[in-house]
Amino acid sequence: MKEGEGSSGSQGEALVQTMSKMVSRLNVESQLLLFMSVLMRRRGRTRPNEGLVRSEAEAQRRRRFRMLQQQSQRQILMLLLLRTRELNHSHSLTSPKYCAFLKDLGSSDWLERFRMSKDTFVYLCDHLRSRLNRPGLAPEEKVAIALWILACPGQYSLMQTKFSVRRRIMFKCLKEVCQAMVTVLKPMYLHPPDHHGLCDKARIFNSRWGFPHCVGALGTLHIPLPIDSKRNGEDSLVLHTVVDGQGLLWDACAIFPESMNSSAILENSIIWDLVQEGRLQRAPEDTFLSEARNYFLLGDASYPLQDWLLTPYPNDSRQSQVRFNLRLERARSVSEIALLRLRARWQYLLAPPDCTFLPTLVLACCVLHNICETHEQSFDSHWLEGVDTGDTPSTPSYLYSLIPVDSHAERLRNAVCRYFDNEGNNYIR
Repeated sequence: MKEGEGSSGSQGEALVQTMSKMVSRLNVESQLLLFMSVLMRRRGRTRPNEGLVRSEAEAQRRRRFRMLQQQSQRQILMLLLLRTRELNHSHSLTSPKYCAFLKDLGSSDWLERFRMSKDTFVYLCDHLRSRLNRPGLAPEEKVAIALWILACPGQYSLMQTKFSVRRRIMFKCLKEVCQAMVTVLKPMYLHPPDHHGLCDKARIFNSRWGFPHCVGALGTLHIPLPIDSKRNGEDSLVLHTVVDGQGLLWDACAIFPESMNSSAILENSIIWDLVQEGRLQRAPEDTFLSEARNYFLLGDASYPLQDWLLTPYPNDSRQSQVRFNLRLERARSVSEIALLRLRARWQYLLAPPDCTFLPTLVLACCVLHNICETHEQSFDSHWLEGVDTGDTPSTPSYLYSLIPVDSHAERLRNAVCRYFDNEGNNYIR
């Protein structure tokens, strides 16, 4: 070995020995610190990007946290906004900004002015709010004005004082509310029943009026036309209805002139379409008296006798026919009672001053009638004082149906007549 190499090797060994002696002199804690610093340097050299990766992951975590926090805040704000709207709607009648007149009414005042309780009034306003929530009067004020006009049409001056509006605005509210009721509430309260609904109506009609297999009675109401609106000798508009055993209307149409006979009205009604479509038919296994394929409707002598429409015997010479006519007349009185309550509750129909939207207004009153009856609103008998129970014109004999009597319908009516004679025994299958 060369001399230079020997000297350098000896120096290296001396340096290692010196460092070993220095390390041995350090205490345990110092050795650990030295070991950790060496280890950190080695990790820094072997994984130089680990710090950058950790910083990016931390940034992503913070971004996700901020996004979740913002979403939670938006959801909380949305819930608070919805809750505020609900509170505004529920307390709208007591708000000092709207309806200052309504918040002071007592329970009897609600019934007398609006023909319904406060709870039913709020229910009505909530369903119509989306259609009436426009700049100007509050929806509650519009509904209150419309109901007051329909119930007490002669108190316009008092209404102007209470609501501080002109008569033109009041009638504008009436038209807006009636259109909203026909659009929103008519599909809910005034529509033909489905098959299950027909079964329920037949059961209720029989239990209350003693006429089996029947789902309704036909009725008509003549609405007088204003003097300046009478044309071609027409004095009134005919409302054609079907009333079930509970006194609820499940069909109503007010577009027929009084000169139109009952057969023509029937053929142009929804009822005729339902029959043609087979929507009054029962299941084959549920036939009545082995002959009745359809449910019955009841009508007076002005209607044509059909296998789904029973009318009285024209010449009740037999005792059984007299009994049948009495049973039919009693059951058909449900329509007369319902139309009487309709006019007594909404006395605007007794003499409407305007006919520009009269069919819509009449339908709105029919919807209100069903709402009041369904919600079991009180009916004050003194409302009948302004209603003549005999003011509905009778159908002239020359307008009676000239349609030939269907032989099957005649047999069916005779079968029902025998059913009443035998008190229903041995006739139901």
